[in-house]
Parts: sequence; C-alpha cells; structure tokens
Amino acid sequence: MAESNRLHSINSSRILRAIWLNPGVSRIKVAELLDLDRSTVTKIMQVIMKRELVVSAGKSTEQSGVGRRQISLLVNGEIGVVLGIEIQNSRYRAVVTTLSGTVLHSFAQAKQTVGEDLVPTLVSIIRQAKRYIAREGLFLLGVGVGLPGIVDPYSGVVIRSNPLKILEPLDVRERLERLFEEHVFLENDANCCCWGELAFRPENRSRNFLSVLGEFRHLEQGSDEYHGLAVGVGLVIRGRVLHGDHFTAGEYRSPLANRSTGQFVIPWSDVRKLPEDTEVLRRVYAELTANLAFLVNCVDFTKILFAGELASRRENLAELMASAIEENWTYDLERPFVIEFSANGDDAVCIGAAGLFVEKLFSVPDVADRFHELVGYDLFETILERRG
Repeated sequence: MAESNRLHSINSSRILRAIWLNPGVSRIKVAELLDLDRSTVTKIMQVIMKRELVVSAGKSTEQSGVGRRQISLLVNGEIGVVLGIEIQNSRYRAVVTTLSGTVLHSFAQAKQTVGEDLVPTLVSIIRQAKRYIAREGLFLLGVGVGLPGIVDPYSGVVIRSNPLKILEPLDVRERLERLFEEHVFLENDANCCCWGELAFRPENRSRNFLSVLGEFRHLEQGSDEYHGLAVGVGLVIRGRVLHGDHFTAGEYRSPLANRSTGQFVIPWSDVRKLPEDTEVLRRVYAELTANLAFLVNCVDFTKILFAGELASRRENLAELMASAIEENWTYDLERPFVIEFSANGDDAVCIGAAGLFVEKLFSVPDVADRFHELVGYDLFETILERRG
C-alpha cells in the first residue's frame, strides 16, 4: 500500500508539473508527454480538479482533424500566493507574488540582522506579510527565504554565513515552522536568482546558465568603514540548481585572491572605494569576468545573468564578459550565448525566493535521493489540509 501511495504521489506530481510547464495542454497530451495510460491520467485529474489545483481553460483551438475538441488545462493561479524574502546583514526585502511571479505587494527596511537575530527578523517579516494577505482576502501557500552564506536547502539549516555572523549551524526552518503553519524553504541568495529564472521564465529550462549576484556592502577588514563588492554565483545544469556535496557550489573567490584581499586580488585600499570609483569598478569587473569566463567555457554555459546591484551598475560589464569568454576559448566554433541583466532590480533575490517555493510546489519527489523532501503533490496536500 505504501508503494502504491508513493506511485500515486509521483504520478500526480508529474501531471501537475506537466500542466504547469505546458499551459493549455490536454489530458491526452499529458498522457503522451508522460507515457502514462489515459485512464491513469483521467483518475488523477478527477482528484486534482476536484481540489481546484487545475482548472479547465475551454476547448483547445490547436486540435486538428475530426472528433471532440480536447479540453485545455491550466494550473489554478488563484489558489494562493507566495511570500519571498531576502535577508542581508543590513537590510531585508520581501514580496508577495502570484504563482506566475507577478508581484502584488512588496516592502523593505534597513535593519541590522546578525546571528540569533535572523529568526526574530524573519518572524516579524512573515507576520507583516500575513497581515497584508489577510486584508486582501488571499491565502498564503508558503514562504521562500534567500540569504547569504552556506545553506542546506533540504533541511532549512544555515550552515555558515559570514555576512550574518552565523558561525555554527542554525536550524531556521524548524524554528519558523514551530511558529507558523506554512512551509518554509531556505536557499543561498545567488541560487535564489536561479530559481526565479526557472520558475518564472520557463524558456530558460533548456539552457545551462549561471546567475552572478553582486551586492555592494560594508566588507570588514578590521573596520566597518570598508566597502566592497560581495559576489555569489548560482549554477543551473539541465534545469537543476547545483548545490555541491557540501552546499558550497557557487562560492566565489578569485584564484589570485587571499585573505588579505577578500574576494578579489585588487587590494582593500582600492576596493573600499566601490562603488563610487568608476575606474576601480571596471578593474574589479575585468577580474570578475576573466574568472567567470573559465567557468562558462569549461561547463559550456549558454547564458550569464547578472543580478542584484550589478544590474544597476552595469558600466561595461557585458562587453567585458563577452570579450573574456572569447579570449578564454580556443576553438574556432560558433557558440551563441546570452548575457542578461535581471529585470527584477533590487527584488531579484526575494522574487527568486518566491520562485523557489513555486518550484517546490511543482517538483516531482525524487525516488533515489532526498525522497523524504516534501514537494509536489505531497506539499499541495498539506497546504490543502491547512486551507480546509
């Protein structure tokens, strides 16, 4: 019976994901895409539609030939909203979005958050968002959180975060879910930018790409007066965000840098002038793109997305990136790639955190690894139980 229930959960999740990725698809097409019996799809669809997870969008206009018109299917975008949060050591930002990523409400505040302050800050943000959601008569499906540092996204534990001064593992999700009914997923901030692209710009699913998150912060070298550029990288390969065996994939440091110079080889005496000093900024960008070019060529990424404050201080970043990729490449082969700047501005991480939760809703339980993670139809069931 347990295996039967598991198979039902997996197939239900696969069907939900197929409809989400192919809006307007018919039941017959879903069965073909997933290689499932039509009877299996019909039985599962009866339950899914009864629970209002999927709605009919009328008869298909793309069907050719004779016979009854097939019914188009859509994920029910009215079922609820998602809260996405970004935490930095000196500020936070939050957005309430639809399942398609439309921002309904946003708020931000300058606030010092370090160590044990993280959970109380998140509690305050969630409560503030829930007041808005209640006023608007909406339903909160769940919460995504993006923050700097090493995060285990499966357990919700912050392993280490130098910017937030978290030096020992902190189980954030367990603490939050003791206070709130909603499920919470945590992730590294640069990885959140990847999830936002995957969830809300599905054309990127066919690409291997990386997101480069840059934030100008007070970076310490003996004094809080030091400025600097903090960089993190998110990597997407075959539609999945790469975390690494220790959840440290994407941690950036120039190969020539050391502890006395920070993330770049450029000395602190110059880096502290960022972002106002344009000449130093271009030197930093030249070093950054030279290092990224090796990664782009080695893995064969076809898209580079710059997010955070890099998107507002572009200078000649795109030109430097394209030139560095070409200079680092040895073959005479045409390789089209895209260099983009996030259109989400300062909200790139928190919108991405919302995208993280949406992706979890439409994921398929992994039968080989992380099979205890609550995603897909199983996650929807717990949400519907809460909704009543």
